[in-house]
Amino acid sequence: MHIVDGSAIAAGIEASVRRRVGDSDIRVVTLLMEGSRESALYARLKEQACRRVGITAMTRVLPEDAGTDDFLAELDALNGDGGVHGVMVQLPLPGVDHRRLMEYIDPDKDVEGVHPCNLGATQLGDERLAPCTPRAVLRILEHEKVALQGANVVVVNHSDIVGKPLADMLLNRDATVSVCHVYTDDLASYTRMADVVVTGAGVRGLIDGGMVKRGAVVVDVAIVSDEDGVHGDVDMPSMRDRAAVVTPVPGGVGPVTIACILENAVAAYKD
Repeated sequence: MHIVDGSAIAAGIEASVRRRVGDSDIRVVTLLMEGSRESALYARLKEQACRRVGITAMTRVLPEDAGTDDFLAELDALNGDGGVHGVMVQLPLPGVDHRRLMEYIDPDKDVEGVHPCNLGATQLGDERLAPCTPRAVLRILEHEKVALQGANVVVVNHSDIVGKPLADMLLNRDATVSVCHVYTDDLASYTRMADVVVTGAGVRGLIDGGMVKRGAVVVDVAIVSDEDGVHGDVDMPSMRDRAAVVTPVPGGVGPVTIACILENAVAAYKD
């Protein structure tokens, strides 16, 4: 079983982005609500990645009692600021209408690819500002030389910014796609037929070795935090004699997702 090194793949993407950035003055801003250590950590990782490739990154922290209107006011200012090329909103945002915020971001500054315009464009085959986690999954499959044309792929996630756009992007590459989720009856009957399983249900140990066929490729986009640390959906020990390729959690899809944000930032600036 080959365990994917997401950090190495991300480093390769960053090297390419660094060359494309050159002496361009690209600026991105993340809006964050005070109080979440995990959110602050992720925002810091994005800032560090931006600095490595020459992109200026800033984080604006709103107080814990900030509401939807407060975030919309910040977005209004950022949308109108010609010196800002990328805008991100970091989850979770308790008490805030996250969907309204996503719809309010200027689509041309939406470097996470979550605005309805960019999701729709992705479905139609225009992946210029595609959602970053699905883009990361595809970059990993490309790096591992996984042929998608005609492949049977099962996606265990039906969210608006991961499972649904990933299914569209896989269809854009002529894969045969089944979209499942935690409510799917007899999930194993789908995953055992798949050449590629991409899972992001957020249920630790949901996918074990008995649920995949021998030689399958398994990509884990879930993040499950508990007293034992950070995990994904995949039971790694049971995959050892079954899967050919597996992504770990942490260190798999996560670093590549951040690198894909950098790619989108360059696209937002240059296009």
